[in-house]
Amino acid sequence: MTVRRKQRKATTKQAKSPAVSPVVKSQGREFWIALGAFVVLVLVFHWKPLMSPNATQQWDTIDYSYCVQKFVSEELKSFRLPHWSEFGYSGFPFLSDPQVAVWYPLDWPFFLAGITPKTMQWELALHALLACMGAWLLARLLLRDELCAGVAAITYGFSGFFAGHASHLNVVQAAAWLPLVLFGIHTSMRRVTTRNVILTGLACALLFMIGQFQIAIYAFAAIAVYAAVVAAMEKRWRAAVIVLASCGIMTALLSSILWLPALELYGQSTRAGVRFFSQTNAALEPRALWTLVSPDHYGSVSGNYTGPQDQTQFYFYAGLALLPLAVLGLASRRVRWFALALIVPFGWYAFGPAAGLYGIVARLPGFGAVRAPVHDWFVVALGLALLCGAGLALISRSRFHWFGIVLAVVTFGDILYWNSLENHLAYFHGSYQSRYGAYEETFKRAVLPARPDGARMYWQVVSNAVGPMNSAYYLRIPVTYGYTPVPLKRYQEYAAAAAGNPNLLNALNVGLLLAPAADAITVNTHVLPKFFFPKRIASIDPGQAPAQLSTATPFENSLVEGSIDDLLQDDSASAAVDSADPQHYVLHSDAKSPSLLRAAIPWYPSWRASVDGKRVETRIVDHAMIGIPVPAGRHQVVLEYVAGKFRLGAAITLLTLVAVAAVAVRARVVD
Repeated sequence: MTVRRKQRKATTKQAKSPAVSPVVKSQGREFWIALGAFVVLVLVFHWKPLMSPNATQQWDTIDYSYCVQKFVSEELKSFRLPHWSEFGYSGFPFLSDPQVAVWYPLDWPFFLAGITPKTMQWELALHALLACMGAWLLARLLLRDELCAGVAAITYGFSGFFAGHASHLNVVQAAAWLPLVLFGIHTSMRRVTTRNVILTGLACALLFMIGQFQIAIYAFAAIAVYAAVVAAMEKRWRAAVIVLASCGIMTALLSSILWLPALELYGQSTRAGVRFFSQTNAALEPRALWTLVSPDHYGSVSGNYTGPQDQTQFYFYAGLALLPLAVLGLASRRVRWFALALIVPFGWYAFGPAAGLYGIVARLPGFGAVRAPVHDWFVVALGLALLCGAGLALISRSRFHWFGIVLAVVTFGDILYWNSLENHLAYFHGSYQSRYGAYEETFKRAVLPARPDGARMYWQVVSNAVGPMNSAYYLRIPVTYGYTPVPLKRYQEYAAAAAGNPNLLNALNVGLLLAPAADAITVNTHVLPKFFFPKRIASIDPGQAPAQLSTATPFENSLVEGSIDDLLQDDSASAAVDSADPQHYVLHSDAKSPSLLRAAIPWYPSWRASVDGKRVETRIVDHAMIGIPVPAGRHQVVLEYVAGKFRLGAAITLLTLVAVAAVAVRARVVD
C-alpha cells in the first residue's frame, strides 16, 4: 500500500509540474549565453570612458544628471527627502522635477554607492546592456535566429542615437527600455497570462519612471503602433486591448509618485501652456541622414562640428552594413511590417512641421508639449536594426553560414571605432578636471570663504565657469540661478527683471554677487533679510506685476496680488527667525496692525503658512515671492513645504505595488 501511495503521489506531482521541454531549456541557455556575450561587448565598447582618466561624460549628463544625483545620494544617506531645495533658483521644488528620477529603481544602487562623474558612464553602460538584450529578445522573437538577433542588437544598443545622446543620460535610459517593452507586448499578446502582463506593465512603468516625458511619449506611441501591427497580422485584437489597457493602467498607477508632483510643477513652470504645433527646435534635416553612411559627415566624430545647432540630435551611424542589410531585410515577410511600422511614421514625424504629419500628431494629447521631433529617432533606429537582422538572416540561411559570424564581428568593430573610440559626442576626450574640475575649484575658492551664512549668491548667467552648471546643489550654496527644463515661470520673470533692478536682488536675500568669470565676488551691503515686513504694500492685478518689476522697490512698497483691505501695514513691524530649514521655517512676528510678512522664497502651491497654529492663505508678492498675512500683536509664524501631491502619489504607488504583488502571488498559486 505504501509503495502504491508513493507511486500515485509521484504521478500526481508529475501531472502538476510537467517536465521542462528541451526547447525551453535551450532557449534559457541561449539567453544566458547572449547575456554574457553582451556584458563583454558593453564593457569593450565603454572601456575607454569607463576606465580612462582622460575621458569623462559632458554636457547635460554632467551639468544636470550628475549634479542632481550626487545631491540626492547625499540627502538620502542623511535620511532626508529634498522636496524643496534652496540650492537652485532661490528655492525650487526639487523632487517634483521628473528628470531627477529619484524613483527609478535602476538608479538606486548608484545612489547607495555614491555618485561620481564615472558613475554616469556606468549608468550609460548598464542601459546599453539593457538596450542590447531587449533588442536581442525582440529580434529573436521575430527572426528565430540568435546570431542575426545579435547583429540587430548591436546595431541598436551601440547605435549613433545612443552615442549622440550620451550627454543626455535620461534620454538613453528611456530609449533603452523600448525593445524590451515591445518584446513583452508581443509575448503577452501571443499568450495573455497574468505573469506576462504584469512583467510587461512593470517594464512600461520603469520606462516612465525615468521622467523623460518626451521619450516616454514617443516610446508609448511606438508601443501602440507595434501592438496594432501584431493584432492585424496575428488576429489578436482582443489580446491587444487587454494587454495595452492593463499596461497603461499599471503604468499610470505605479508612476503616480512621479507624475502627480510633476504635473503640479509643470503647471507653474515656463512650459505651462506652451504648445509646439507649428514650431520646434529640432526637426530632422534630410542632409543629417548622411550620417547613416558617413559618420563624420558633420564632423561630430572628429569634434569639428558644422551641422545643425544641437549636434547631439543629428548623429545616426550604426555600422556601414546597416542600410544594405536593412534594404535586403525588406524581403522578409516575417519582419517587414513590424519594422516599417516603427520606421515610416516615426521617421516622417521626425521631419517636423514641414513634412505634414507632425502638425497632425502635435494636436494629440501630450504631443503638443514636446518640442524635438528628431528625438524619436530611437524608434526608427530599432526598426532599422530589426531589418538589418532580417537581411542577415536571409543571407545566412543560404550556403554562406559563416558570413553571419564574420559580419557580426566586423559590424561591432566598425561601430566601436566610430561610436566610441573616436567619437567626440559619446564622451569628452579629456579628464573631468580639465573639463569641469578646475573651474569648480576656482569657483569654490572665490565663494565659500566669503559667503555669509544664509545669504544667497547671484549670478546673471549660467555656464561652466562654476564647473557643472548645477554644482551649487552638491556644494550646498544657495544661488539664484539653476539648470533645469522646467524652471518656475514667475521666478524666471522676477530674475530677469532683477538683472536691471538691484532692489529686487536686495529683496531676494542676495548677499554675494558673482563675477561673470566666476573667479571673484562682491559683497552686497544692501541685502535684505529672507523675511521682512515691507513699509507699504500695494494691490495689483496678476497681469500688471511683470511690467512693474523693473522699477519695483519691495522694501519700500511691495506689490501684492489681490485685495489688501484686511491689511494695515505697520512700517515698524519686525520678524525674527527661530529655526530655519529649507522646508520648514519658524518665526516670531511683532506688529501693531495686521500686516504682510514678505518671504524671499519663490511662491509655490505646496507652501503652507500658519499663525499660532491656525492656517492662513499665502499671498503672491512682487509677482513671484511668498507673502504671509500676520495679525496685530506677537505671534508664532510657521512656513512649511507640504508635499501633498507626493504623499497622494506615493500612497497610490504603494497600494498598486501591493495589489500587483498579491495578484502575481495568487496567479502563481493557481498555476
